[in-house]
Amino acid sequence: MPSVGVFAAIFNDERRILCVKMNYGPKSWTTPGGKLDENESPLEALKREALEEANCTIKPKKLVGIYSKPSRDDLLLFIEAELVEQGEWQPNDEISEIGFFGWNDLPSPMDALNLTRIQDAFEGRSGIVRVLDPELDSE
Repeated sequence: MPSVGVFAAIFNDERRILCVKMNYGPKSWTTPGGKLDENESPLEALKREALEEANCTIKPKKLVGIYSKPSRDDLLLFIEAELVEQGEWQPNDEISEIGFFGWNDLPSPMDALNLTRIQDAFEGRSGIVRVLDPELDSE
C-alpha cells in the first residue's frame, strides 16, 4: 500500500500561496503538509500539518488534485484551503522559513513536482489526477 500524504494550497487575500522551507532532506521549499498519522483522515492531517508547520488555522475548500509518484510508492492529495487565522511563527526543527509568494516569485530551491501542483492551484484546477514522471523526481 502506498504511503499517503496531504498538502495544502493556502492563499492569502492577495492570491499568494503559503510556502515552507524544510529544515531537513533537500532543504527545499514546498507547501505545508505531510504524511497521514494512523487513523487520521486527510482533512484532519491537513489541518494538523498547517498548524504544526506554519501556525495557521485553515478550512479545507476543494481538492486540487491527486498526484502519484510510482517510483516512490506514494500518493499525494493537494487541497486548497482557506486561511482562517495565522498566529506567530518561529523556526523549528522541521521548518526554517515560511512566506506567501506569487506565481512569479516562488522561492527556490523548489522541486519540479512541487511546482507542478502549485501551478495547478494557481490556475484554479480541481479534481485532477497526475501520475508524475519518475525522471523528474529529485526529492
